[in-house]
Amino acid sequence: MSITLNGQPVTLLKKVREVGSEAPSARVKMVNNETKVIGMMADKVQVIITLPSAAHCNSELVELISRHSDKSLLYIFSPELIKTVEPANSSIDFIKVAQKFGVFIDKTLCAPAVFIINKDGEIVYKEIAVTVEDLFDIAKLETALEEAIAFKKRGHTHENWMSV
Repeated sequence: MSITLNGQPVTLLKKVREVGSEAPSARVKMVNNETKVIGMMADKVQVIITLPSAAHCNSELVELISRHSDKSLLYIFSPELIKTVEPANSSIDFIKVAQKFGVFIDKTLCAPAVFIINKDGEIVYKEIAVTVEDLFDIAKLETALEEAIAFKKRGHTHENWMSV
């Protein structure tokens, strides 16, 4: 996969992740110095956002994070410190995450992208911007996030079996 940088196509490095595949896990250090493991099964939907710069974190994105922070785990990774996001939810430790999610450009840059991971650790939504200067579609992201949060698994569960 490639992205346009300064009018030239640039190949995004490392593994390409597809919707429906298992999300990669990564141990990352957040701005508040807390170490977190992302991408695995979790009690909430996870949203992994990569941004090439702090300027990409606009008010729409900050508002979306604020609206959904109680029902999902939202993380932003960027080479630059993003002061408008809670330090527990942002990281400049972007290289490992960008490589594992296939949005790595070089040691100073990643593509603007978003991945939604369901509670089972599977990627259910993926969007990578066309150019490094662009941002992904916030309205589309919000719709996909609300659907992922509202999703209820059907079929056999231990609790259903025990109530028979």
